[in-house]
Order: sequence, then C-alpha cells, then structure tokens
Amino acid sequence: MNSKKPLYQVPVPSVEFERDAILCDSVLCFQYYKDKSLCRGGIKFNRVAATRTRAERCCKAWHIDDAYDTLVEVERSSWMTEIRADTEEMWRNKWEMHHYMIYLDSAGSFELIAESWEPLQEQLHA
Repeated sequence: MNSKKPLYQVPVPSVEFERDAILCDSVLCFQYYKDKSLCRGGIKFNRVAATRTRAERCCKAWHIDDAYDTLVEVERSSWMTEIRADTEEMWRNKWEMHHYMIYLDSAGSFELIAESWEPLQEQLHA
C-alpha cells in the first residue's frame, strides 16, 4: 500500500483561493487574499516526467486524505514505477523521480512525477 509523506502546506486554506488553482506547465499556481492584498503563490516542479489531474467530482478519499492543502510524496508508487519503466533507457536513471500529489478545494487532485519541487515566493498582484 502506498503511504504519503507530507512536504508542504499551502499558505492559506484552498477554500480561500481567489479562483481555482491551475497547473501550467511545471507550476501549480494559485491566488489568495492576505491582509486585503491579492497574492500569487505556487509550487514549481523540476524535471517533470508526467502529470495527471482529477476534477474534484472524480476524486476518491485516497486523493484527499493527507493531501488536502498539503503537498505529499507518494511512497512506493506504482505509477512512478510505470513511468520509469516507460522512459527511454538513456533517460531512465538520469534524474531522481518522485511522485508528488496535492488536493486543493474545488480544483481537485494534482499529481506529478518530478525530480524535485520548490514553493514559489509569494508575490503581490498589482
């Protein structure tokens, strides 16, 4: 059975996001109000090998439990094993691969196979 290791909590509850979060290329972006100012935040993923998303209505408890507003690493991931096996041999072991997942209210579940991640610095939206 897969386990989930918590890595990062979004800066405000996703129910308070100004609009649904979106995954654009290798960046998960979201907007929220903080001290009456509209802010942009997000999570950048590095060396992405694969992504998959599920609308909120298609998520099961497994996609939500432990991953609500929290980026987690899915350990012992069969999806990661599948992606690594499907990768061309010359690239298969070039970079680390991790299975990351986060569930955000109204937006659903986002999953990525990537080498690493980093939170984006909060920016005030002009």
